[in-house]
Amino acid sequence: MSDYRERVSIVIRTKNRGDLLRRALDDVLAQTCTDWHVVLVNDGGATAPVDQLVAEREGAFKGRLEVLHVEGGSGSMEAAANLGAQRARGEFVVIHDDDDTWAPTFLDTMISALEADPEAVAATARTEIIFERLQSGVYVETGRAPFVPPAEMVSLYDLLQTNRFVPISLLIRRAVYDEIGWYDPTLRAVGDWEFNLRLIRHGRVIFVGERPLAFWHQRPHATGAASNSVFGESVEHLQFDRLVRDREISDYIDRNGIGGLLYLSRYIEETARYYSLQQTVRRALARFKQKLRPRRFGR
Repeated sequence: MSDYRERVSIVIRTKNRGDLLRRALDDVLAQTCTDWHVVLVNDGGATAPVDQLVAEREGAFKGRLEVLHVEGGSGSMEAAANLGAQRARGEFVVIHDDDDTWAPTFLDTMISALEADPEAVAATARTEIIFERLQSGVYVETGRAPFVPPAEMVSLYDLLQTNRFVPISLLIRRAVYDEIGWYDPTLRAVGDWEFNLRLIRHGRVIFVGERPLAFWHQRPHATGAASNSVFGESVEHLQFDRLVRDREISDYIDRNGIGGLLYLSRYIEETARYYSLQQTVRRALARFKQKLRPRRFGR
């Protein structure tokens, strides 16, 4: 039994990625905040490597980690997230996938932000993408890029286009799950985006951090277990993005009818075609005028 308060429940999803899981476990242990509990969901992966990594850190975790071995897998990343989140003991929950990392002050900073704003349902941190590749058994950083919502604020306006904050950056009040439901286990991709859409419609999500506190690691050229789902399963991302949109549009049509959407779809198409034609004509005229200009020859 742990002597620490367990204010935050950290859910780690993993499957046959020992090198990355080692980094994730050490990343949690490096937090300046110690009031946490980890639920490690081994989603259909080999059990022995996971148990070994945990055993090597048993003294450091001091009873603050439990492992769920899911034989055969849960069926989706969102189902695995649910298995972990449903065992949450703390006031807050965060998903820390096995390949991502935090700044050491992430938990302390995010908890303070939500304590200062009791009406906020969640907080998302300034995030940086870290590009990396496997070289001689070691993951080597190859570059960085900011991943920040437009205007440095979280809005439904921007979230409707694409996901603007990823699980590693998001600290959620545990009570929110009781109010809006869990992650959708039928979505094998974009499940975090679908959950975020429900989350922001439920309440305010605050943006935190003058500097990056969360790091989303990406390996664009990796294959197999080491790949990111956003790259390795890009077709599924596109398919499930459409599925979520179709589901919401169908619900909207059931309540409001299809007429307005039929009008808008044609209006948008024709407007885009009109402006595209205008640009084509302008470029053609510019080239024509260029040809009509008299040429000056030197003496």
